[in-house]
Amino acid sequence: MVMIREFTRFQSTISKHIITQGKYKECMGRIANQAMILSSASSNRLPHELFRGLTLSSVTSLALKPFPMIQFNLQLPSFTSESLHENQFFAVHLLRPNPTSIELARNFSKGAVRNVTNTGFTPTKPFQDLNENEHYATYTIEGTELVIPILQNSDRVLICQKKDVFRVGDHEIWVGQVDDILVNDDKATGGLLYCNRNFHILGNKIE
Repeated sequence: MVMIREFTRFQSTISKHIITQGKYKECMGRIANQAMILSSASSNRLPHELFRGLTLSSVTSLALKPFPMIQFNLQLPSFTSESLHENQFFAVHLLRPNPTSIELARNFSKGAVRNVTNTGFTPTKPFQDLNENEHYATYTIEGTELVIPILQNSDRVLICQKKDVFRVGDHEIWVGQVDDILVNDDKATGGLLYCNRNFHILGNKIE
């Protein structure tokens, strides 16, 4: 009888955990976040269709001193993470709130695809259908052979380098030092917002 009671308690704990995950996802889905795109630095000899990038909804300001820093998290496995570890530099784009940004955000959110044999993952290629000088330009990291693709459809672009990274569960938490900020548009649009599985634009202020 003792074994049965212990097993019942174990079952109850698992069920509660599953319910909590569901409630957590539903709750977090109601929070509006910035949909931003990260692009990783790569060798200037790499074919552009192999550039790495992904959509983020977790970018936050971390610190101003001793230098500006941001933080974000990304889910593993991730080929973009591999590129970030290798090349150290990246750009984070504050997107314009328009249909082009929605298309880009969806394209960059596809992630790695599991192989047909189920033995590994194949990277998606978000830059494959983008044209240089039309959809993006390249930013050269001074003193290196690295370039970062910079999306044209953005209000601001933060040029960053890796400061720290931590593994937590199936995610990595990244801290980036902001080295430069590119300004494409002075208008304060509020960026592209994502909430309740839809994209939104910033509304009016509350009086």
